[in-house]
Amino acid sequence: MRSYVFISITALYFYTFLMLAFMSAKKSRLIRDFIAVLGAMILWTGGSLLMRLRAWPSYELWFHLSLAGISLVPCAFFCFIRDFCGHKAKSSHKIWLVLILLVNLYNIWTGNLVQPPAIEWNGASAVFVYHMDWHASIMYGLCFLVIIHTAAIIWSSRKNRALKAKVVPLLSGILLLFAGNMAVPLFNGFPIDILSGVLNAGVMFYTLYSRHVFRMTLLVSRGNCYIIAMAVSALAFYNVAQTLDGIIRRDIPMLAPFSVMIVATMTMLVTLLIYMVAKGFFDRIFIKEEVSQTERLSEYTAIVSQSLRLTEILNALVNVIGNTLHTRKIYICIRDSQGNYPAVFSSSPLDDKNFSLAGSAPLINWLKSHDSCLLLKDFRRTVEYKSMWEEEKYQMEVLKIECILPLKDGNDLAGLVLLGGREKRGKMRTQGYSEEDIIFLNSIESVSSIAVKNSRLYEKAYEEARTDELTGLLNRKYFCQTLEENYEKCRRTSLALVIFNVDDFKLYNQLYGNHEGDKALVHIARIIQGTVGDNGYCGRYSGKEFAVILPDYDIYSAQNLAENISRQIQNMNLDCTDTYLKPLTVSCGICAAPYAAASMNELISNADCAVYHVKRSGKNGIRVYSDGIIGVRDTDEGLAKKHRSMYSEYAPTIYALTAAIDAKDHYTFQHSKNVAYYAHAMGQALKTSEEYQEILKESALLHDIGKIGIPENILNKTGKLTDEEYSTMKRHVEASVEIIRHLPSMDYVIPAVLGHHERYDGRGYPRRIAGKDIPLAARILCIADSFDAMVSKRSYKPSMSVEFAVNELERGAGTQFDPELVPVFIGLLKDGMIRPALNDGNDVCSREPEGTDAEI
Repeated sequence: MRSYVFISITALYFYTFLMLAFMSAKKSRLIRDFIAVLGAMILWTGGSLLMRLRAWPSYELWFHLSLAGISLVPCAFFCFIRDFCGHKAKSSHKIWLVLILLVNLYNIWTGNLVQPPAIEWNGASAVFVYHMDWHASIMYGLCFLVIIHTAAIIWSSRKNRALKAKVVPLLSGILLLFAGNMAVPLFNGFPIDILSGVLNAGVMFYTLYSRHVFRMTLLVSRGNCYIIAMAVSALAFYNVAQTLDGIIRRDIPMLAPFSVMIVATMTMLVTLLIYMVAKGFFDRIFIKEEVSQTERLSEYTAIVSQSLRLTEILNALVNVIGNTLHTRKIYICIRDSQGNYPAVFSSSPLDDKNFSLAGSAPLINWLKSHDSCLLLKDFRRTVEYKSMWEEEKYQMEVLKIECILPLKDGNDLAGLVLLGGREKRGKMRTQGYSEEDIIFLNSIESVSSIAVKNSRLYEKAYEEARTDELTGLLNRKYFCQTLEENYEKCRRTSLALVIFNVDDFKLYNQLYGNHEGDKALVHIARIIQGTVGDNGYCGRYSGKEFAVILPDYDIYSAQNLAENISRQIQNMNLDCTDTYLKPLTVSCGICAAPYAAASMNELISNADCAVYHVKRSGKNGIRVYSDGIIGVRDTDEGLAKKHRSMYSEYAPTIYALTAAIDAKDHYTFQHSKNVAYYAHAMGQALKTSEEYQEILKESALLHDIGKIGIPENILNKTGKLTDEEYSTMKRHVEASVEIIRHLPSMDYVIPAVLGHHERYDGRGYPRRIAGKDIPLAARILCIADSFDAMVSKRSYKPSMSVEFAVNELERGAGTQFDPELVPVFIGLLKDGMIRPALNDGNDVCSREPEGTDAEI
């Protein structure tokens, strides 16, 4: 009998141990169902134990309590299976519960269904003998109906192969429990029902653990350590206390009166010692690893929360998984714009990442509909695996993938992590992923999904901020930043800038509509990007203008590439069979540093200047800027004559504008002609092209056109200007630009006009730029304008001598004037190449307000 009681005590201890552990767990429906099953088992086992001990008040009471527990087990098990299989909760479990309670109350009241066992004495031992008739089938039949309902739920889930594999242990536990109860009469008092219940509880525990419902560390709570210590101490006290008391009374008579206290104290100390040993053991086995994982998870969370760079996040993800789980191979696939999942990162830079998973693949569809980590060995049992393409199966085998971690945000699958086998520390043998590993990976997934989503949103916004929405090329702002970065990198080599301006694009839009115009721009962008490839950077420079940065390209290589692109653009509409579209051409300008530009701004200005010359000379051409405009692609003699006649073509417009200002301020007209004369002479001395010399002329004639908007009382004032008057006078520069920008094909003179009052030291106006950032034409105009202002008679000053003006130019070299251009101008004066235009003209563009030094 003692062995039978021991079985019941062991079972009761096992159930209590599990219940205390799960009572402290985070509650879910499955956890609550399992606690209910354990509660029914405790009623059953506890009642059976007290019945066998014939405890007060009577063994019949404990029999009925045990019977109630037995009948409640199927109902609790029904709820557990229903939630485990994912069925919706209905009121059926309440109906079964009410029926079972009513049947038990009826049996307790009448005793007509299942009677308490009879006690037969075998010497000093009591044996419980059960006598059952057909009335017992009512109670057992009700329990059987609940079991049938449970089996129906399991049967309805048979198509889910992954779930089926996990339900099989539960089904075996049910059959074991049912068989144990049916075999009670056959074992003549042996508690086979209790033993089968313990085995069933173990099966349920394993099922929950494999479902990742809890961590194994749940079992090592402080309460469970107390239970272990108390159980071991009670067992020791039961077997040793009487012997120890006898030893004290016999061998140490003086302590005999205190023997009970001594035994109790020793029992307490043993209990405390066992508790400390158990707690330390469990901490070493379970808690240490969990703490290590928690620390690494916290470090990983801190890293990804401070970064929006996808590469940094993926690198941290690979490191935390590799360092924690010692995974041999890790691949990360991120969804691209087509919805596929190419491999973009791996644990080793030498890994082959030349593979991709299609967005419509069965594996991807499974991951989209499930939120947990996927073990490939479980996935092989599913229908989805059988429908996978053989190529994908082969890929998984080659990569030796064992586990797949989805990176999800809601229903959005942003990516997935493919994990190879694990390595044991110090050994090359691999081991599988435990349930704790899966829980850790799921924790990593929840953090990584948000981080990857945020980084993708950031990179998308970053990409949109630096690219043109229509063409996908770099926008102007980011293109200029890229140009500045590459200019600094290529200071010791070469850097070419190519600008393409689409000819007659406004007419194209008028003929075919803006939609066709947009399509043409997109087509041109694709041609440019496809031709340049990885050799440079392409950007949309303005509405109909594209630019290309070519690091380490010389002028001739850039020209060959530009010719290729121009030819493709000219032929792109010839392939249209549906409708006729006029061919599009481009005007292309090329400049390279350091050959033809001393600064980034000069590089841009010179390339723009080359484009303007192509526009002025008939369009559809390529020009290379180098010490002036050279490298004309077209060699037609008639076209060359047209270039030489640019000035005469636009002369009427220019003289009409200067005549307008002459009507208001007759001094300005002669001053502008003088400045044009000096600037043209400097252009010749610098060996610029005839075209560039004509640009200098036109810029000089128009540089003060904005004075037409200055009040006459300021223009003709004989004394120095006040601060307010000087501020008004300085606005003539912006006014000149506003007038010129509305003139057809004249905007190429704007850089020179806008910058002719800038100083080399950066203290000029209106933009306060300095050094080589000031366009060359503006630096030339600054010298010519200042010299003529000094040698001319003004309303507020007499004319100054040429010697004085030369001295002032030399004194201002490096501060107001370009120190390289001043000697050129002075040399022209000394050699007689320039004859000072000494006249009574008047110009006040350099006048200062009262109380300040005169600026030259």
